[in-house]
Parts: sequence; C-alpha cells; structure tokens
Amino acid sequence: MRRRTKFLALAAPLLIAFGLGRAEGADEPDGSKRMVLVELYTSQGCDMCPTAEKILGALGEKNERIVPIAFHVDYFNDPWKDVFSDPLYSQRQATYNELYKKPKNAEYGLYYTPMLMIDGEQSVNGRDPTGAEAAIRKALAKKPGVGLDVALDVKPDGLTGMAAITVSSRSTRVEKTPLLVCAVLREDGVTTNVPSGENAGKSLVARYPARLTKYEFIELDGKSPATQRFPLIIEPSWKREKLRLAVFVQDKKTGVVHQAADFPWRSTGSR
Repeated sequence: MRRRTKFLALAAPLLIAFGLGRAEGADEPDGSKRMVLVELYTSQGCDMCPTAEKILGALGEKNERIVPIAFHVDYFNDPWKDVFSDPLYSQRQATYNELYKKPKNAEYGLYYTPMLMIDGEQSVNGRDPTGAEAAIRKALAKKPGVGLDVALDVKPDGLTGMAAITVSSRSTRVEKTPLLVCAVLREDGVTTNVPSGENAGKSLVARYPARLTKYEFIELDGKSPATQRFPLIIEPSWKREKLRLAVFVQDKKTGVVHQAADFPWRSTGSR
C-alpha cells in the first residue's frame, strides 16, 4: 500500500468529481436500473497496483451494472511517469480524503494506492475483491437519485463526438444542491512497458484507464431536467473499439453518486 508523502493543497473542494454478469460487448445500459460507479485510484509507479487493476478488470467483465474507471494519480511519477496520470485525479482522491474525516484506514486515510471507491460512499482496498463485491451489492440495492438520458453523437471520422447528458430528479434530496455531471472516456486493455520504478521491467495492462475527463456542475429545481453537453475529441492512436464513455452524477457536498451509465464509443440514441 502506497500513499503520498506530501499532501496536495486544494484551493477549493473538487469532486468530479459498480445482480452480476457483464456480457462481452455489452451495449447501452437500461436507464431504469441502478448502475454503480467503481473508481480505482492507481499508479504505474506502485507495485501493488497491477493486482488491483486485474481485480477491476474482472469486476467490469462480470458485472454489467457497474461503471469501472481507473483514475491514475500523478503523485508517484518518479522515476517513472505514469502515461495515464493526471493531477486532476490526484485532486479528486484528495477531496475524498477531506470529505470523509474519519476513514477506516487511520494510517493512509483515503489517499493511497490502490484504493477503490464505490459510488462515492464506500472505500475498499484495491486488492480486496470480496470487500469490493460486498460494497457493490449494497450500492445496487439503492434506487437511483436521478434519471440519466445520454445521447452520444460520434462523427464519421471517429475522432470527435458530442455527449448530451440530460439529468432529471427522482428524489427531493438531489434538488437545489450542486451536482457534478461528469463524462469520462476510457480505453480498456492498453499495454505499457515500464522501464523504471517499482514495476521496472514489467509489461502492464491498464483496465479502464481514464483518457479524457469533462465535468460541469448543475442544479435541479425539481420541475424540469437539466442538460449538459460535452464535446469530445480523441487521439488517433486510441483504439476506438476499446473506448467507452462513462457518465455519472454526484453530489458535490456529500460525494454520493446518484446514478451512472456506460456506453461504447459510437453514436447512440437517447437512453
């Protein structure tokens, strides 16, 4: 288990911020079902993280009602710089650490790798599949706090697209409070040869790593839905058949995720 030795100072809180069986090539989710967000905080510079990435991959493959994302932090980028790392993901994890003042892990808090966060509420060690599945089952039992309609329009070139995300209230607790609407593109199964650091000499396979993240805050008045649009541009080197778009809505104040969705990188109707 690794943690950062020097804490990241945040000017303001930032939250951008997983019934089992994912079929191969699973298509758009049923919007009436509860979906569960599973975040893995990981790093190619951490020797315990490859095991956690395999666990995240296994969870995503067998459970069609989870939305898995691997957020690669940047605080272990010495000597090897993680190719998926972004300071935004370190900030997101640090915000969880601030939000939950008394985490179960007294030594590391919620700022270590590998760490799983289930629906923004329950943290689990990334190498604990039993604990992760228990937290997922608990989250699946809850009703979604919002309705999600997502229309993804991918242009013929395959490199650009637009995600239109319409959020509607299903509970008074989501109204008149800041809600984070987040869209994350992930490319599954990317292999990286790591020449230095704790994983020196290894060929690492990344499961569901975040490639591109867009977010905005909205408020619902309880009367009408709100729509947020995100333009998306991918790199030509990314394998489009391995790209999926994760969408989730999260309470900025509490960290609770109210609903999530997962789509392949291709045009789809509103769901």
